[in-house]
Amino acid sequence: MRGRSAFTLIELLLATMLVGVLTTLSVLTFQAVTHGWQVSTDYMDKMQRTDYALNQVINGLRSMYYPHDGEQNEKYGFCLTDNGDGENPRTSDVIEWSKTGPAIVGTKNTIADTVHRVQVMVLEEGDNDYEEPIQKTGLYARLCGDAALIPKDDNDDTDYSFGNAELYQPVLIADGVVGLNCRVLKKQEDAEDGAVRNASQNDRKKFEDEFAESNAVPYKVELTFFIEKPDESFRSQTERAPMVRIIRIPIHEQSLDGAAPPSADGKKNNEEKKGVKRRK
Repeated sequence: MRGRSAFTLIELLLATMLVGVLTTLSVLTFQAVTHGWQVSTDYMDKMQRTDYALNQVINGLRSMYYPHDGEQNEKYGFCLTDNGDGENPRTSDVIEWSKTGPAIVGTKNTIADTVHRVQVMVLEEGDNDYEEPIQKTGLYARLCGDAALIPKDDNDDTDYSFGNAELYQPVLIADGVVGLNCRVLKKQEDAEDGAVRNASQNDRKKFEDEFAESNAVPYKVELTFFIEKPDESFRSQTERAPMVRIIRIPIHEQSLDGAAPPSADGKKNNEEKKGVKRRK
């Protein structure tokens, strides 16, 4: 009896189908892994950019400027516009303050070496409230030199505040940021509760969404940034990841009366304490 020397047509068809199924599964698996890697990389990139932008805003708040001329002046105060919970551009808060230094404005900007005012907000793609429509949703800043330093004649009645949108077009700081929420701790006395001071407990009940004292600055500022969701086709259940920071404002005490820098009082108190110890 002669042995079989070839495959039957049915066997060839089955083998072809099996190879096709295995190839399809391999391609789908590869695409899923590649897509997941791309989504994760993009999300991590957004987080890094958001973290950088957040550090810029933090440095800008720490370099807040307030003149110590013995008077309170609303031109240099901290302003907070509360628009909601900040989880999307339309409910994001707007913050505004005067500062010095290159934070937010950059080292090459001419106003970095002088007193200037910044306004930080989240704007949505297509927003046309400004001179040019917004191209990308993200964190934006508007920059304004100190009005006292702007050359003008006696007949110049130009509005140099941020209310004049034609003068100060928003500049993109970081895309991928879809929300900003700001809360404040108004006075140092409000932080005397140990639960608020203890960061490990994350108890921030005394922070408020409103700050009406536009002629002063708060004791602490809490910033919450919301990052754009990853691709929903990959992780449909993923929520926006908030990034939270609390910043203590160094010139808070100074802004209460516009008097000497806070370091002067601190130095005086330290000298008095040393004197008490020496007398003992």
